[in-house]
Amino acid sequence: MRTPSSITTTKGSIFNTSSKNSAWIIDLGATDHMTFDPDQLINRKSSTPSVVSNANGTPSPVVGKGSLSLSTSLHLDFVLLVPSLDHNLLSVAQLTTTLGCIITFWSNHCVFQDILTGTTIGCGTWRGKLYHLDWAPDSEVNGGQAFITSGSRPEGERDKIWLWHKRLGHASFGYLKKLFPSLFSSLDVSSFQCDTCELAQCHHVPFPLSSNQSLVPFSLVHSDV
Repeated sequence: MRTPSSITTTKGSIFNTSSKNSAWIIDLGATDHMTFDPDQLINRKSSTPSVVSNANGTPSPVVGKGSLSLSTSLHLDFVLLVPSLDHNLLSVAQLTTTLGCIITFWSNHCVFQDILTGTTIGCGTWRGKLYHLDWAPDSEVNGGQAFITSGSRPEGERDKIWLWHKRLGHASFGYLKKLFPSLFSSLDVSSFQCDTCELAQCHHVPFPLSSNQSLVPFSLVHSDV
């Protein structure tokens, strides 16, 4: 959209906080990926005069654009540099169109998966009424904090597997292995047994044999109450 002064306007979310936060917010309303930190960008270039319009209509200038890598599987192009931002923003629209992934949202977390292979390329959790990017494979690339790492000890991996098993509504451990193969690098799927899942799949206990006998028609009637 062009304004009378030939300035391009892009929609995004602006957060007003007392200090900047290096976290990446997964934003369904942002049309582009955005960051306030110029040091994160590679191949940085100046951009044509443009502004980001936040929810209340206040414009914020875009001073450049570039690329960055959150991990080996999360490489972002055309990231806008907006110094007035207090958070980094991941655009859901850009993720799904440029990376070819699907994003599934639950009430307290979300998962990014490659649309062709089903491989998990990122996860986020709901905190403070926002979805925060918590983990991307090899997220140490940019110094980010890895939510799940392949170098975790087996017991730590086991705890995380149980956590995701419950978060995903008692998903099967075979399915979790496809989502998080690095967690099962030193663990066998068969070593996990969930009592709740086993009870939920049990059939009704058979009724005991009855010694009652019917000698004439309708002397014994079975009916649902």
